[in-house]
Amino acid sequence: MKTNFKTKLYDLLKKDSRLWDEEKKELNETLLKDLIDKLDEKLIELLLSDKETKEMFFIKAKDVFVFKQNELKFFIDENKLDNSYTQYKNEIGLRIGNKLLSERDEVVLDWPFKDCVLEGGMTKEDQKRNEIFFNEILAKDEIDRLFDPKALVNWKRYTAKGEEKVKELKRDKDGTIRENLIIKGNNLLALHILKEQFAGKVKLIYIDPPYNTGNDSFKYNDNFNHSTWLTFMKNRLEIAKKLLSEEGTITISIDNKELSYIQILLDEIFGEENKKNLITIKRSSVSGAKVINSGVVNISEYVVVYSNKTNFWKPNRIFIKKERDSRYNKFIKNKEEHYEKWKYTTILEAFSEYIGIKKSKLKKELGESYNIKLEDFIYKNFDKICRFAALDDKAISKEVKVMKYISKKDTSKTFIVKRENYPDYYLYNGEALLFFEDRLIEINGQKVFGELVTDIWNDVLPNDLHNEGNVSLKKGKKPEKLLQRIIELFTEPNDILLDFFCGSGTTGAVAMKLNRQFIICEQLDYVETLPLNRLQNVIKGEQRGISKSVNWQGGGEFIYFELAKWNEEAKEKILKSKSLTELVKLFDELYERYFLNYNVKTKEFKDKILKEEGFKNLSLDEQKKLFVEMLDMNQMYVNFSERADKKYNLSEKDIKLSEEFYLAK
Repeated sequence: MKTNFKTKLYDLLKKDSRLWDEEKKELNETLLKDLIDKLDEKLIELLLSDKETKEMFFIKAKDVFVFKQNELKFFIDENKLDNSYTQYKNEIGLRIGNKLLSERDEVVLDWPFKDCVLEGGMTKEDQKRNEIFFNEILAKDEIDRLFDPKALVNWKRYTAKGEEKVKELKRDKDGTIRENLIIKGNNLLALHILKEQFAGKVKLIYIDPPYNTGNDSFKYNDNFNHSTWLTFMKNRLEIAKKLLSEEGTITISIDNKELSYIQILLDEIFGEENKKNLITIKRSSVSGAKVINSGVVNISEYVVVYSNKTNFWKPNRIFIKKERDSRYNKFIKNKEEHYEKWKYTTILEAFSEYIGIKKSKLKKELGESYNIKLEDFIYKNFDKICRFAALDDKAISKEVKVMKYISKKDTSKTFIVKRENYPDYYLYNGEALLFFEDRLIEINGQKVFGELVTDIWNDVLPNDLHNEGNVSLKKGKKPEKLLQRIIELFTEPNDILLDFFCGSGTTGAVAMKLNRQFIICEQLDYVETLPLNRLQNVIKGEQRGISKSVNWQGGGEFIYFELAKWNEEAKEKILKSKSLTELVKLFDELYERYFLNYNVKTKEFKDKILKEEGFKNLSLDEQKKLFVEMLDMNQMYVNFSERADKKYNLSEKDIKLSEEFYLAK
């Protein structure tokens, strides 16, 4: 009876196109459970349409049918609807007692292409995407070992002379490593190798994590569900906080999809009192495919800003260039004389007198050069230009209020109110003088009109973004102008910056040009082509991005090293396999050379399961996934404590430098 009912339920649920994966020929159980929890109307209507499912999963109270959610979820768990992949996953022995490991209240170590730890009881995410998502369960007492320091290999130093050997690590008197670092390896574990060396020493963390959109051009998985994505971020942010100095700042680029989620998470980890800014970034113009979509056109992204400890947080005052404020239209004819003798005219009248053309004929005679010549005159005489501003009696001191009315009665001179620790008040005819030069900033040696930076940035996306750093990555790359502003807001020269989603290496490139120390991490192989090449170009003096504005002439250096792989190496071999035949040949090597889960029934898997037609009929991706799930995910990299074990074949040089990284004082 139960088998027949299971088949009926299976066939009924297949009618809901959201739940049926036509390519894999299976139901999406994760989505099904999510719809159950949400009391999805369409799902409930479907279940009520059949007499047996109505009787099984609903209680009738008067004229109302009450949905028994837990009973349906229990039935799904006890009678797995997926009879292909799940069947073989169960057969290789990933269970403790009479429960699958995935059903136990343990800790889930999740290795998509970026990695995270999932707390027990959380559901695994929807599998519908091109990349494979790898999950593994670890007992709570294994987590400390997972985060143990790792052995470090393939050390290289890059300078203006090119690639060199790393002989030693430069340190401060207090033992702090003073090297720019690129670390290749799982970024969660990379953060843990940094904690003893850099705890409390990082001034700024900037990250541009996966936006969870499925559209990112990087090759890592960018399509988590919310719970998985948040856990993925939580694990990294918790250890990252320990690296921040008391006066430190963390900044995160994010889009509107995960904005609310990340802010709640940051409130929990850093404290709501440390929430400082939500900066809106204009990322594109209103054009192209965006305008086809219904509703408001989305052209913005965000940078979330949190301090580590609000009492110690002291960001810098940053001014940005903007269009000249036309209200600054007064000209002091005799600024060099005592302020009481100042005489005022308009900018146009002063310009007319200077150039020798009547004011009424300026535009006609100067033609297209009118605005250029006028702006040139204004900026050459910036110290003589001002505006008059009304004073609100409720907003000024008693002394200023008295002087306001005195100056209004006596317009023969300008008055002043001296103020200790504040700019003096200059008053004329009852109004305050605001000076143009106080609104100027210097860019490339020139004075330009500016204002304090606000929380809306519409000036940080250059037209040649895809060429910055002389590396190719047209989508997902952040402009150097954006990183320059963030770095200048929250750091000083020689401060330490950290970016553990380094992408194309923008953070490192800008940090080097601004004389900051950087640490950047990346797991994927493109770290050896994108950031590595980009930072070598920076050393050579490349002139894109912010180079010209900061007069970058080249120089600097950095060190590259990797976390020593072990089961990670095995995983890569599995992923590179192009057929089941290759996977079968690889099995003996996995068993003999690498670490498999202690509860994997290796003999049964090799002698029976690999030969079954059902296993052969699985897709290659699913076959690979089963192979990966046999690996002990707690042994993906070589622990530092096992660096001398001959099994791992680490060189004496790598062992020595690993020891110097962790042990040197």
